[in-house]
Amino acid sequence: MPRLIRRRPLHWGAIAGAAGALLAVVALAGCPGDIDPSIKMPSQGGTGGSGSGTGGSSADCSGANAGDQIITSTCAIGGCHNASTSPSLNGGLNLTVDSGIATRLVGVMSGANGASMCRGSLAAPYLDDNSNPATGLLIDKLKPNPSCGVQMPEVPPYLTANQLACVIQWATTLTTQ
Repeated sequence: MPRLIRRRPLHWGAIAGAAGALLAVVALAGCPGDIDPSIKMPSQGGTGGSGSGTGGSSADCSGANAGDQIITSTCAIGGCHNASTSPSLNGGLNLTVDSGIATRLVGVMSGANGASMCRGSLAAPYLDDNSNPATGLLIDKLKPNPSCGVQMPEVPPYLTANQLACVIQWATTLTTQ
């Protein structure tokens, strides 16, 4: 005797629920919109073309985001790279933003006083003269995996991409004077 298979009646409620869930997934996965401007990576354009030649950064570098303000509040603080910290502790680098900052950075080789981790064969200018956008050991040390020593600031949080772009923009004003 053949076995009868009983079919369950369709439950429209279950079908509607599944369709609703699918519709919600599609709606939530739709157009993501724009990224919050505070977390966008700044544009890092080149130096060629008809641009200004300063890296093409679209970062907001005003107020507390200005490169000199970032250096002052992050680097040129007590126990780090300010005028009152012993050269044996700060690698001989004074980042106090004053009228002499360019003469202490542009074309000046690291380790000139023997205190820097980046001396001898690792020595490099803090900022390369005429670089546009600014390059040199100062910029290198603010990025992950610097060519010598450790990333700065030595204790996180490290600079954000926006802050780094603003420091480079500020440093470019020093290297192109």
